[in-house]
Amino acid sequence: MWKRSRCLVIHKPGKDNYMQLKACGSISLVSCMGKVVENVVAELLSEEAESRGLPSDRQLGSREGRSALCAVAIMFDQAHAARNDGHITGMLVIDIYAAFSSMPKGRLVN
Repeated sequence: MWKRSRCLVIHKPGKDNYMQLKACGSISLVSCMGKVVENVVAELLSEEAESRGLPSDRQLGSREGRSALCAVAIMFDQAHAARNDGHITGMLVIDIYAAFSSMPKGRLVN
């Protein structure tokens, strides 16, 4: 089934000849609106789930104020607490720099 959609054609900056196809880009308004609606609905569902207390306290992914850094900090704290209680502890962290590539190097060392 064919669909009709509207596209916005914009000129790419710094091109010499805007009569060439490569000098322009198109944005499908149907795709953009779908993404906007999807994000709004996801946000509303997330807020509703949080207000009802549905996610477990152990769930860190996709929750406001909780990140992968929070998960790592919790893991380290639990390992330190177990060690301080006299338990033998161990932890293996592999390729942490690739997992946190946008993190400043100095912060990773800390």
